[in-house]
Amino acid sequence: MDSRLYRVAKSGNVYILLQLLNENPRLLTKLTPQGNTPLHIAVQFGHKGVVVEIYNRCGSLLTRPNSSGDSPLHVAARCGHFSIVDFLVKEILAAKRISTENGKTGKFDILRQGNNENNTVLHEAVRNGNMSVVKLLLRVDTKLACFENYAGESPLFLAAREGKKNLLNQILISTPASAHGGSEGQTALHAAVIERHSDIMEILLRAKPHLITEADHHGRTALHHAASLGDRRAVERLLEFDECTAYVLDKNGHSPLHVAASNGHADVIERIIHYCPDSGELLDLNGRSVLHFAVLSGKVNVVRCVVEIAELQWLINQADNGGNTPLHLAAIERQTRILRCLIWDERVDHRARNETGQSVFDIDGSIRESCFIYRCNIIECVWRKLIPVSNGIIGKKNPPCTDQEAIARIQTYKRMGNTLLMVATLIATVTFAAAFTLPGGFNNDFGSKLGVALLESSNHLRWFVFSDAIAMTSSMIAACIIFWVGVSNDESYVYYLASATVLTCIALQSAAIAFLSGIVAVLPDQPFVDSVIYIVGIAFNVSDFLFLLQLVRIFLVSEICQFLIFYFWKMKSRIKK
Repeated sequence: MDSRLYRVAKSGNVYILLQLLNENPRLLTKLTPQGNTPLHIAVQFGHKGVVVEIYNRCGSLLTRPNSSGDSPLHVAARCGHFSIVDFLVKEILAAKRISTENGKTGKFDILRQGNNENNTVLHEAVRNGNMSVVKLLLRVDTKLACFENYAGESPLFLAAREGKKNLLNQILISTPASAHGGSEGQTALHAAVIERHSDIMEILLRAKPHLITEADHHGRTALHHAASLGDRRAVERLLEFDECTAYVLDKNGHSPLHVAASNGHADVIERIIHYCPDSGELLDLNGRSVLHFAVLSGKVNVVRCVVEIAELQWLINQADNGGNTPLHLAAIERQTRILRCLIWDERVDHRARNETGQSVFDIDGSIRESCFIYRCNIIECVWRKLIPVSNGIIGKKNPPCTDQEAIARIQTYKRMGNTLLMVATLIATVTFAAAFTLPGGFNNDFGSKLGVALLESSNHLRWFVFSDAIAMTSSMIAACIIFWVGVSNDESYVYYLASATVLTCIALQSAAIAFLSGIVAVLPDQPFVDSVIYIVGIAFNVSDFLFLLQLVRIFLVSEICQFLIFYFWKMKSRIKK
């Protein structure tokens, strides 16, 4: 294309355009490397005067596509130039009337013409959000909303995917029977759910309710996609509209429950079971349930959710087509956290065998000796390690032990228990006395304020009282735990000792806060107080950190965590029962 003509088309100078075309009318036949005509360029830059002049001189350019198959009207709709679109549409309709009279073409064929991707002008207008252009095109030809491009995308689908609510409403109003297809066999409802456009999803459910049951090329409905994304609100709304979609299986035999389990959305599983209690009976092509899928995907939260839901508890020992229970699959896939969760559950059958005759211990023999031992064996193991401590406290002789590491650990626990009991008692005594010797003293004047703290209105004094109360309570509980465990010969001594240690640490920290609050309360305006607070605070925090670090080195944190988790789930199960 001539560079002068391109610049004129870009600038919109009609006077210079006339000069160029009068000198050389053949300039209008020149093209750009992408096959754009001068009319394409003029339309692209939105200069109606230039567009009109070029069209009047060479009307055939109106229907000439570029190398992408775009006509000048495609370009105008994509750019959103309403006045140009209006002009070109009128000229196309006028030209079509002439063509129809001659019997050459059908009405609106040029208007409905697609580009190389079979996108019509309405596709381009919707994709780029040009509301005025969309209204104009639908007013001229409502059938434009019924065409899909080669990817299967309809204008309604594009509006739903892009979240253009106004455009979607306009299409539905103008053409109630509009096409709703999308890429990969999806529908406009699929697009709204995937892009989380809840308002558009609601509009489509009311305008085209049949879309809720339509599946894409993979056999997945909108509910499958909502479950996959973990969109709880969308799942609830779809189930409220049609509960039957919870029972639809895709081409792999996966239900929405399976999809939710694979992606770790426990809350979605709870909602689906709430609306469809028997949907948990759905199995995939391999006979696997939602619990199998949770195990294979390594979703511990879903496993815990499923075993707690009454409607799904029967799945705990359910075998797939290969005879593998969820426990088998957890061992096969080396899902250690899930193994721990399942093997501590009293309802799980540890002796179940698959079709090859293997139990979970046959699959991985190290499970029996590892941390995934039976629940009862955990306590027995701890008891064997700590029985010398209990015997020492109640005066019995300890049996000989050949394990030097175990002996050293037992002696450490014993010394620590005695020290903690003394420290906790000391903290409780000091903090009890501090409660009746408040900073600032008491009012000794006769009257209604007699005996009341002089600094009763001070916020720092309130912090002192609050911290002192926490320190005294924590230390007293710690002392009681140590004393009670020692005299009761409890087999879980180490765990209670760890609890008492943490409480003692809290008591020490609270005592430090009470000390600093007391200083600030009695010396509120002294400049050196801030320095004292920083120094003492840093010292206490460093000592606490070293104290906690020593705890980690002394105690077996893994054993303590296993113990606490087990009793937490046991207590939770009893509450639900």
